[in-house]
Amino acid sequence: MAGQQDAVRVVSVSNATPQGRLSTQAGPPRALSVMQDGTLLLLDQGGHLHADMTWAARPATSGIESLLDQGPTDVERLLAALKRRTATALATVSGPVAGSVVLGDAAGRVAVYGHMTADAVLHKGTVTAVAGLGLSREGGEAVPVLYSGGADGTVRAWAPGHSPMPEPVVKRRCPVVSLGAAVTVNGPIVAVAWADGAVDWIHGDTGAQRTFRPGPPVRSVALTADGRVLIGMGEALTCVTPQEIAP
Repeated sequence: MAGQQDAVRVVSVSNATPQGRLSTQAGPPRALSVMQDGTLLLLDQGGHLHADMTWAARPATSGIESLLDQGPTDVERLLAALKRRTATALATVSGPVAGSVVLGDAAGRVAVYGHMTADAVLHKGTVTAVAGLGLSREGGEAVPVLYSGGADGTVRAWAPGHSPMPEPVVKRRCPVVSLGAAVTVNGPIVAVAWADGAVDWIHGDTGAQRTFRPGPPVRSVALTADGRVLIGMGEALTCVTPQEIAP
């Protein structure tokens, strides 16, 4: 969780109790995301990517192995490949090996790096938010599905390796501020925060939709596996649990 200060706070998803704090040298972040090994990725206001591995899981090694040069990890190799990239939006998706990093840019392009590398122009103008989830298919392999929001007021869906959906998931006359996507106990869900203060909850399978207006301007949204929606505002973090609704 990040605010206007140059620090990132780690809190418990279950009850919001503080778990730690990380100081950054990159200034207030434009976006944050966490890789599946716990590495924190931060996108600064200039569009540059920073990584903090303080909370990353480290492989267990024996005494002799710890003395040997093991070489860069899969995560370190992925981050090295992204070192010179600039972006306007950031997300991560769990998957094989190190998972994937998703970036959006000012030209409307969304690109994914990691287990697979692909890109597509999805928006007219700046990509303001990206999110992704992994949908399981026969054989157990998860297929990444990416969602992107733009200054053009659209949210679009794309599975790398396939053509993007021709029609937006949702469209409004204001920019998208933030996106969250997750496979929850209620199925795949997308949360969309808009510049006018609204938050949309959308069921990925049925298309069922519900809209919240928490009051203050919304800065970010995220989803938990048990179906809750976390909404970050200027000076508060709130949590709502949408009731099950018909399509």
